[in-house]
Amino acid sequence: MKVVFFGGFKGFSEIYLNALKKAGFEIVSEAKDADLGVIAYYGKIIPKAVLELPKYGFLNAHPSLLPHWRGPSPIQAAILAGDKVTGVTIHLATEKFDSGDILAQKEVAIAPEDTCLSLTERLAKEGAALLIPTISKWLSGKIKPTKQNDSEATYTKLLKKENGKINWSRSADYIERMVRAYHPWPGAFTKMKNGKILKIKKAEIVNGVLKPLIVQPEGKKEMSWDAFLRGHKGDTFI
Repeated sequence: MKVVFFGGFKGFSEIYLNALKKAGFEIVSEAKDADLGVIAYYGKIIPKAVLELPKYGFLNAHPSLLPHWRGPSPIQAAILAGDKVTGVTIHLATEKFDSGDILAQKEVAIAPEDTCLSLTERLAKEGAALLIPTISKWLSGKIKPTKQNDSEATYTKLLKKENGKINWSRSADYIERMVRAYHPWPGAFTKMKNGKILKIKKAEIVNGVLKPLIVQPEGKKEMSWDAFLRGHKGDTFI
């Protein structure tokens, strides 16, 4: 069985690629030479003409429980929203992002300390483990695709650097989730009175108040919040 693989998020898409290789699939570089296509963290729309080239079409591994959190930033959105559960969906790829019929899903709990980085890694491993048996069942006709309910769909947007700027009028809980959701990129940050950026790398909630734990002033290394305060008494943030 020949598979063409479209992946983007380096390190995590490779988890899927390595699972395919380990399962014995031959990886080819052109869709016209493939029996099946697999997409993981690619982030771009693949033209219909390409999607139709492999005999068994393309399968996409999406890190959410579709139709919830379609789009390019589902993991960040799930953490930011305070979701307790997310998951992985293997679905048929179409020209419309993340809207194809579902072949398989697996729920994954979101831990209170999860960052985008830690949750992405766990979802990639769970997704790769789900993908291989799903391919087998799909090729043998043992799966009946399930249509998504578009009326229940929620959507995410492509993140930009400015999404990481902290609005201090938001609740402490929201900002703490923001720190975790946007780690490592775009990061949660604020500006000091000297105009320089302060990144908040890790934080916790103490008696309903946000307490930074690890911060990184612009142009400096990461440091503890206590160490930062010793050198910035009276600093304010905007």
